[in-house]
Amino acid sequence: MERVHLRDVPVSTLAGRLRAAGIASADAAARRLAWCVHGAGVLDWDGLRAGLDLGREREAVLRARFRFGPQLAPLAVRESEDGTRKYAYGLASGDVIEAVLIRNRANRTLCLSSQAGCAMGCTFCATGELGLRRNMTAGEITEARARIQAATGERVTDVVFMGMGEPLHNYDAVMDACENLNCSDAAPVARKRITVSTSGLVPAIERFTAQRRPWRLHLSLHSAVQEVRERLMPLARRYPLPELLGALRRYQDLCAVKWVTLQYVALPGVNMDDAHVDALARELRGLRYILNVIPWNETGGAFRAPTWAEVKDFTTRLRRLSCPVKVRYSAGKQDGMGCGQLSAETVAARPTAGHMLAPPGIFTA
Repeated sequence: MERVHLRDVPVSTLAGRLRAAGIASADAAARRLAWCVHGAGVLDWDGLRAGLDLGREREAVLRARFRFGPQLAPLAVRESEDGTRKYAYGLASGDVIEAVLIRNRANRTLCLSSQAGCAMGCTFCATGELGLRRNMTAGEITEARARIQAATGERVTDVVFMGMGEPLHNYDAVMDACENLNCSDAAPVARKRITVSTSGLVPAIERFTAQRRPWRLHLSLHSAVQEVRERLMPLARRYPLPELLGALRRYQDLCAVKWVTLQYVALPGVNMDDAHVDALARELRGLRYILNVIPWNETGGAFRAPTWAEVKDFTTRLRRLSCPVKVRYSAGKQDGMGCGQLSAETVAARPTAGHMLAPPGIFTA
């Protein structure tokens, strides 16, 4: 029987696994083990031995059933002028993944990756250029949080799965990671502060809905014109807008979600004209949604970053949708840390020409 890594085990199943292994007082032992692994961020058997006061017999039983030890190799850290930090980690496969820590007043938001590379191929995103290398395990995902908390001495308050990869393409591992991040016995991240973003994998959205997952689900929409969305996001050819938005409506209704957040990368000359505003009004009728406008961040691609004047004009025209409209300023964008810029590069910063270097504020329609 292959031994599972302790960090990969969902905390809800840990007591049962310990009981099956013959560990006495399995419920109490599971709580202590969860705290060590997911709260204190212990990385190896020596740390577990100290944190749990393991006897030789109990340690032998655990070692027979589970693997444990570091799964990420720290490679590089870059800090932006605004305090945002990007961490690069090597996987055992030789692939590189990145995580970004964003400081905003008392909040510490960690943008986590779920895959090395990405299979979605979105044309505005640097990660999509890599193709899919492999899925990350739940343990690799949560180890990034443990390492960053240990390095900074700061508790992560929010987690967003908006880093490298399509989270719902690695569904089981991401759901297990969310559960372990939210574990009440292990310095939890509140469930309303865990966000899973998707480019529109309809079967996975339906599964997320059927399982009544408590995490926030955000949809990367980027256009309500089917032909344009297909050019931006090849996945749209497989799951066209009527099918996608139908799944989103069922999610909102069945999971009693008051507001669904739709992410919209703003691309001048592509999706910021009146025709696109009209398409949003038409296609999103009946949804209760927040439109999160993300000015495109330079990745060296064929697009152009909008000016703030263009963004403000666009958000002004969005007022006729009668929905909350927010503009997201991507922290660390000048240093390759913004939305869509993660590409496993660890030395030189990405191109910065055309960036809006300072946001004038948040526009709300």
